[in-house]
Amino acid sequence: MKKYTKHLVIIFSILIHINFTKAQENQVKLNNFKHEDSLKLQLQKHGLDLYAMPEFDPCFRLSKPPLLRDLPFEPSDSMHFDSATIDTTQLIIGSGGLGKSPGDVNIFWIHGLNGSTETWAVAAKATEYGVMKNNEVVFPARKANSYRGLPSSNSNPVQLYSEDLGILSASQDVEDYLDSEVPITDRTSKDFIIAHSQGGIVGREWLRQSVINPSTFKNLPHGLVTFGTPHDGAEILNNTRPDLRNKVPNFMNEACKSLVGAYVIPKINSNFGSKLLISSNMQDKIIGLGCGLVANSIIPFALDNYHKRTTLDYYNGSKYLTGYNSTSGHVQGLSEYKLKVPVVQFYGIEKAPVLWKFMSSVLAMGHDKLDNKEIIFGYEKDNELELKVNDMINEFDALYNYEQNMADHYGKQELLFYTSSILLGLNSGLALLGYNATLNKNASIENYRSYGKAKVWLTNANDYYLTDIVGARVTNTTLNCRVVGNLDCRDNRYNPINSGVPPVNVNIDYNFNTTNSACNIQPVNVAYADYRFRGHNGSEWHGPCTGNLTVIPEFKITYWYKDNDGVVLAESAAKEINVDKTNPFNTHAIVELPETNHDQMKNSTITKKELKRLYDGVHGPFFAIPVR
Repeated sequence: MKKYTKHLVIIFSILIHINFTKAQENQVKLNNFKHEDSLKLQLQKHGLDLYAMPEFDPCFRLSKPPLLRDLPFEPSDSMHFDSATIDTTQLIIGSGGLGKSPGDVNIFWIHGLNGSTETWAVAAKATEYGVMKNNEVVFPARKANSYRGLPSSNSNPVQLYSEDLGILSASQDVEDYLDSEVPITDRTSKDFIIAHSQGGIVGREWLRQSVINPSTFKNLPHGLVTFGTPHDGAEILNNTRPDLRNKVPNFMNEACKSLVGAYVIPKINSNFGSKLLISSNMQDKIIGLGCGLVANSIIPFALDNYHKRTTLDYYNGSKYLTGYNSTSGHVQGLSEYKLKVPVVQFYGIEKAPVLWKFMSSVLAMGHDKLDNKEIIFGYEKDNELELKVNDMINEFDALYNYEQNMADHYGKQELLFYTSSILLGLNSGLALLGYNATLNKNASIENYRSYGKAKVWLTNANDYYLTDIVGARVTNTTLNCRVVGNLDCRDNRYNPINSGVPPVNVNIDYNFNTTNSACNIQPVNVAYADYRFRGHNGSEWHGPCTGNLTVIPEFKITYWYKDNDGVVLAESAAKEINVDKTNPFNTHAIVELPETNHDQMKNSTITKKELKRLYDGVHGPFFAIPVR
């Protein structure tokens, strides 16, 4: 079916190309009409004018519908999927420079850490060319030119900037490329940046340098839009960089031992020979050595690609962000610099379980990647991995219960055979059966423990990830103080001392919480110097009380998780950065992307919605771009 589809697409493209070429030829003929002046005179008699259309007319006159020239992505600009499987009901309007016109706004799309020029491919092309679905414009093209760098491919991802020399150097790379790419005559005062994640930090530095270092940095961008940028620092870097908290090896080691054990141990125990020869200690050593190698050697090596020099400039607390004092004076941090342009900050909040939803998007497990039905702004289905993990948990739970029952069964056999062997005078046959039952029982115990460990790790993996990697867990320790006692209270009006009227006995039992390290209460003679209580006659009395109170302290630990997109905490991406608001044109908007993770926000329906609102001027008039 793929072959037929591919052939149909090729034929369809060729036919459109032929028709387009003929239309161009007709236009050329019209432009070169031999008796053009005579025709003009004849038309003017009837109040009509002759308009010679240019060879590339972006307006598509003659009441014809827009020419659907291209599929969403050209083979030369690969989006990492087989273009033959694209749903052709979604088409991007226009082609090449066909729709460009003088005065178009230039948008500079900047990718994040380990990203490439394909990161923003969908949004950039949709902005410039528009999107149609089922013959309806679902995302109108804007009067804008998108610049995101050279096209990439599966085998050769291209980055707009180098990540090996820090943020300042990265911003210099962006400046150098776009200064050479965007003609001076095409630059406008409304050109701006749209950046993802680390790209927002690069964009902020680029804007800063264009002001403080104008001899090197041209004044190209005049506005900033960020998606999921850790403006206040990335806590995930603090937890994962080897030179900081380095929690990845332990996290991966526990994952490996828990999950691998659930497959390796039952496999060993399924064979009589391996079950007999490989003890549980040896099993632990085998798994421990293998997982240790993976966690401490292979994983750090694989993640080294994410520990680029640029990440040293924006981990949480980085001096590059906060600034610092040196022998020559204070060095300004990026967060201390006040931007002099309009800004929009988009931040994502993903639903739980964040880990599985985020990883589902990263691994492209949704139908939007598999069959490409929703590839354009279609990063929506992010629960595939969550469903798979739930299936694994249920499977491990079932296996756990089965092996536990089998351990009980073999335990009963063991008792029966050994007891029978003793009663029958140490019968060797029964003793051998008892020994075999012991082996089976121990194997089942090892099996259900391995299944249980895997089930527990998978169940808690999201919490582990948010706590150890993302840094989203907030722990709150409070002291609950229970105060109990029995007091004797008097009212000098009715039962004073030596009156012969007994005191009123009052039971005290109440709780209060404190963040202090101890439950501090006032003495009874102070706290109950004028206590109100019910007297012997049923009316309210008041007066001093005597007695002792007992305090029962109990520490309570509560926790919750901060909102995040699976990588960046919402509080960081939504941290209001410094903007010079003395200029009324420097608007500043901070916008939530609900149910959106760090990977989704590059190509989701929420992104489509907010980009449309951005271009409509909802998030600030500076970013308003007319429909083409």
